[in-house]
Amino acid sequence: MKESIQTVQSVERALRIMECFTLENPQKSLGELAAETNLSKSTIYRLLATLAICGYIKQDKQTQKYSLGFKLFNLGAVVSGNMSLRDTALPFMKRLSEELSETIDLNIIEADQRVCIEMVESSEEIRNIVKVGQRNVLWTGASGKILLANLEETERKRIIADAKKLNQLPIEEIVLENELEIIRKQGFVLSIDDRLKGSFAIASPVFDHTRRLIGGLTAAGPIHRLSEDRKPFIIKQVMYTAYKISESMGDSGAQNRFNMQITQ
Repeated sequence: MKESIQTVQSVERALRIMECFTLENPQKSLGELAAETNLSKSTIYRLLATLAICGYIKQDKQTQKYSLGFKLFNLGAVVSGNMSLRDTALPFMKRLSEELSETIDLNIIEADQRVCIEMVESSEEIRNIVKVGQRNVLWTGASGKILLANLEETERKRIIADAKKLNQLPIEEIVLENELEIIRKQGFVLSIDDRLKGSFAIASPVFDHTRRLIGGLTAAGPIHRLSEDRKPFIIKQVMYTAYKISESMGDSGAQNRFNMQITQ
């Protein structure tokens, strides 16, 4: 017989109150919280007073509005410290590799280069091989371009400027920037015969809870398996998996971006 779980009503209500605060609306009045939770103002007030004493809620003395306290920041740091991109992404990568029968790799930026930190190899006889620890430039190939495109503007421009000084850019700077802007808006990049002849790669970005780029997910395989009928499916699955990894890393806006980009 399945044991029923009885919730503690006051704890449940307190959590509902804290969930009302968002990045867009970090401050709320007593009336706003009462309206959003369907609780009475007296109940809300008592719960807020308790949360404030414990450091989970604070009140602005001038506006009388409430916001989350720094105690939650400390708890978030504990969660963040135990959240490994590689460990979080691997189950999603295995599932994607099974769905697509292609090699899936996870990349980050280190020392202005693209570095593979995890890989799930395709089960097909003819497949792409990616080595963990493999390094490449950021301005060539889907795995590099998806990272470069989603970097903060100052960092992106610095990397491109440095490459230009060393005569490493294969195309004009303005042409590369235009390409990166398109990649950034559509949420993915498709490359064919770019780094490896006879192959394709499709990549999408991964973000953390601050909407900061932390990695890129790539599916790669031989070009003969990228039919026009199959291409949209692979793109959608790579984007969806990248969004799910981002969501697991705390990116609350990942689903909205995915829904917007997939309908473009």
